Amino acid sequence: MIVYPTETAYGLGCDALNVQAVNRIFKIKDRPKNLPLSVIVDSFDMIDTIAELSPDAKMLSQRFHPGPLVIALPKKMIIPDEVNKNRIALRISSNQFANSVVQQLGKPLISTSANKSGEPTPYNIQDIIKSFNESEIDVIFDSGTISKRRPSTIIDFTMYPVPQITREGEISASEIFSLLNIPENSWKKHIQ
Repeated sequence: MIVYPTETAYGLGCDALNVQAVNRIFKIKDRPKNLPLSVIVDSFDMIDTIAELSPDAKMLSQRFHPGPLVIALPKKMIIPDEVNKNRIALRISSNQFANSVVQQLGKPLISTSANKSGEPTPYNIQDIIKSFNESEIDVIFDSGTISKRRPSTIIDFTMYPVPQITREGEISASEIFSLLNIPENSWKKHIQ
């Protein structure tokens, strides 16, 4: 169980393919099991091993990754249902440290904010230490205080009408819809 810096805040992570570790994330965060987790990957090769990448999703990934865009796609069987029963939400982080962790692990890394569910987003280690018992976290990678930014934008290619922006964050809906050639008069249908 590690705490690590990302481009938007501190993350709490583990090997996404390790069911025991994934269950531990839910327990540590007091996170309801019906709120799925997302992952950080390091390449299109890794995306291909865990998800069905549509041409539009690939175009968005090529444009905005590495960066604060989470793309939800139909998952492949390798992803445990504990992470998400129906899909996998992923991104390639622009944080060099987070990417190096994924590369060394050779597997997707769970990426959820390093706080108890419902608490403020953590931008420094002191906030994280206040949230968790010392025994709950195995390793903390302290990168100092992270500049406050908007969270990642989340776009889901498994919801109808495809795609759906379920959270508008750092990357605007208009940037995404323009790139995908979705007519402006249809944008409202694609935002949850």
